[in-house]
Order: sequence, then structure tokens, then C-alpha cells
Amino acid sequence: MKRNILRYTLLAGLFAAAAILGCKNDNATPAKSDAAADSDHGHTHGPGGHTHDHSEEGHGHAPGPHDGVLTDWGGGAYHVEFTVDHAKQEATVYILGGDEKTPVPIAAESVLLTIKDPKLQTDLLPQPQEGDPAGKASRFVGKHEGLGTVKEYEGTLSAAVDGTPYAGNFTEEAHGHEHGHSHSGDDALVWEGEPKEHDGLTIKLGHHGSHLHAGEEVEPAVSITKDGKPVADVKVFNALVSKDGATVLAKEVGTIYEPETPEEPAHYAQGGLKIPADAKEVAIRFRIVPSSGEPVSFDVPIKVE
Repeated sequence: MKRNILRYTLLAGLFAAAAILGCKNDNATPAKSDAAADSDHGHTHGPGGHTHDHSEEGHGHAPGPHDGVLTDWGGGAYHVEFTVDHAKQEATVYILGGDEKTPVPIAAESVLLTIKDPKLQTDLLPQPQEGDPAGKASRFVGKHEGLGTVKEYEGTLSAAVDGTPYAGNFTEEAHGHEHGHSHSGDDALVWEGEPKEHDGLTIKLGHHGSHLHAGEEVEPAVSITKDGKPVADVKVFNALVSKDGATVLAKEVGTIYEPETPEEPAHYAQGGLKIPADAKEVAIRFRIVPSSGEPVSFDVPIKVE
């Protein structure tokens, strides 16, 4: 109990210090323990239909790899991505590297999430992702009934990493891109054409979203199985090209493997591509590199409204 009291005192101090800095200076640096002691006193995507700009106030960050809002710890030592599923009343935080994409496992007991409105504070506990070493995690998850409130959140993420305290502010802002926090409804998985066969792999190609619009992003999706079981060690890249394949409209980007969930099968996704505003006929170019065997590419035409 004493250990928990001391931990909350330290992290609460970090939140107070971050509040003083304000959202115009969100690049938080590691907080000093003596300063904390003197203080008074943390797609994915959601079925709630809540959309976000996911840009850190004053910094103009693009959305994180899970379409979440980004803040940083230690002047960029770590980037931290906040996502929320209002229907599940659940928040998920991802620890990323300097490129704002690569998972970086950390040794931390929890990440403290503090939201200003609705006013709440809750611990997010380690939920390691595939590849995280023992004793470390690049993902932290927690539930709170207040997270069911559908609105743009403003708050702070704080934690002690290897004994060093960090804190960073974040602010969500609404925008018109209808890409919620969980691929459901209009953002559900859509498979195009019949599955492909390559080197013993069964490959399904498609995208998230039943309605794709010019000027907005499309998030390609790839399901890869072998003997009916998901394959997680394939490298998948996608680009956007003209329907005839002659012109590249959006440069190639990598994807991330998403394990199976109650809502979706295991698949590769999160490599969003911007559809040109004047585009009418386009295709997604998928480049698939198995861990063993020959790479293969497929061009899949998609309908744009």
C-alpha cells in the first residue's frame, strides 16, 4: 500500500507539472523526482462512431499508426499514442520510437491516464505485443466507465520507465474523416475478388471501409493464412496506383500485423493511403514478402465515390 501511495504521489506531481506547461508546450521532458515531490498534486478505432483529428495541440502531429493522438516523453525519447474504444470503455496506449511508428517496449508497471473532462484517472496495465521481450511492453490497456463518454479528450499520460518519470499532454480534435476506433459499420473489412494462392499461402486482399471517397484515406487490408492458420511473419507493403498500374498515386508504405479479435480476423493493416481528390479509377498495389519464398505483387482495383 505504501508503495502505491508513493507511486501515485509521484505521478500526480507529474500531471500537475504538465498542466503548468500547458498544451502549447507538450514536448515533456523527464521530470525530476525532487520537483515531483514539491508538486501539489496516461485502424485501432471505435464502434462509438467517434472521429478524431488526432493531432497534438500546437504541434500538428499526424495520427499515430493506430490512428491515435500522439504526445512525447523526454523531448522525443519516446512517442506515446493514445487510442480509446468508447463502446468497450477502454483506452489503449502504444509506446513508439522516434519515428512515431516503431513499437518500443519499456519496463513500467503501468501508465497513468488522466482525463480532464470527463474527469477521471486510471492505470493502464502492460499488455505486451508480439515480439515484446519478457518484463517489457509496448502496449498498455485499461478500462474506466468514464471512457464511455463520446467526446474529444484532453489529458496526460505519465509513467516511470526504469525509475525515470515521464509525462506528456495530449489533445484530440474532431475532423471529418469517418475512421472510428474499431473497424465496424461503414469501416468494416471489405475483401475484393477471390483469395490468391502463393507459395502455400492463401492471401485475401481488400481494405477497411465499404465507401471510399476521393480526397480521403483508404486503409488496405491483407489476410494471410497457411493451412487455415494466420501467418504473422510476412512483410506486407501497399501503394496506390492508377487503374492501369502505370502511375503511382501514393507511395508505398508498410503495414502492421493485427492479431485476431472478436470483431475481426487476423490481418495486416494500418498503412493508410491518400486517394487524390480528382481520382475516379484507382488500384491498391499490394507487395507481399514471405519470410521464405518469393515476393509477389497484386494490383486490386477499388471503387472511389
